[in-house]
Amino acid sequence: MTTKRGVLSLGAATAIALTMLPAGGALAQTVLKLGHVWPPTEIQAQAAQQFAEDVREATGGEVEVQIFGGSTLGTDRELIEGLKLGTADIWVGGAGVLSAASDTAKIFTVPFMFDDLEHFQEVYNGPVGEEISLNIEEEAGYEVLSYWMRGPRWLTVNEEVQTPEDLAGLKIRVPDSPVFVKSWERLGAAPTPMAFGEVFTALQQGVIDGQENPLSLIYTAKFPEVVEYLVRTEHVMEPIAMVMSSNRFESLPEEHQTAVREAAQGRAKEYTAEQVLKGEKEYLQQLQEQGMTLVEPDAAAFQAQLEGFVDDEFPSLKPIHEKIRAAGGE
Repeated sequence: MTTKRGVLSLGAATAIALTMLPAGGALAQTVLKLGHVWPPTEIQAQAAQQFAEDVREATGGEVEVQIFGGSTLGTDRELIEGLKLGTADIWVGGAGVLSAASDTAKIFTVPFMFDDLEHFQEVYNGPVGEEISLNIEEEAGYEVLSYWMRGPRWLTVNEEVQTPEDLAGLKIRVPDSPVFVKSWERLGAAPTPMAFGEVFTALQQGVIDGQENPLSLIYTAKFPEVVEYLVRTEHVMEPIAMVMSSNRFESLPEEHQTAVREAAQGRAKEYTAEQVLKGEKEYLQQLQEQGMTLVEPDAAAFQAQLEGFVDDEFPSLKPIHEKIRAAGGE
């Protein structure tokens, strides 16, 4: 026989359980850990939050994306490796990091490859981008869920740089990517691969002379506090890639695969593009207001120094490089 006290206890337990349900009323059956290296104010970090919300909404709370930013799960390279080890389920970051596992992925950081951001979008939102993603999956076992826009990379340095000759001997932090290293060597600098989380302190202590990144990250990482010159090189337009291991992605039920992919290609991607296009001029102004000196270098001299770069250093990339250039009308 059920007593009145038993009924009340059952009701209380039910009420407590309901308060623990995620939005949408369903218990999360799957938790996906997403790692990145950025501060929470960075555009792509905010987009990752939107992605997590959209996955939860699309799955009725059955899939929860937990975000670990600021390198809390490791560096970009460690996060990529962690996708195979199970220490992370989703990584979002500069696509060039994938070059450690995929030869095709070296294309992401080839300098002076795009005419403008419209050309960039046409490539990564079209058949050439699909071909790159397929090659990466075949070569490395990673599923690229989406490419997000990122602003072009600028050089920040503690000595004024007008031409490649001015780079001689300067230690420039670059991501741990062979294309970055080779391109900056060719420009005459001393490229220094380093995890992003170490860059501010390295600049502050004079371990390196400069670094290069998009304006948004130069601003949100507070680099104006430790570096003086902002040089408009705009040398690389590298997409942000959202990636899972192919095995982990395929382990999800088909409806969850669809929800995750659509969320990666939906509002989060749109937000990133909107903020990048809107923010370039605003970030430039804010960086100057914070004390950085804008340098307009001899862009043609930088491009000339890298003429034939792919043919000389990475000939295996020539077919896909030609398709990218052709997409821009050349």
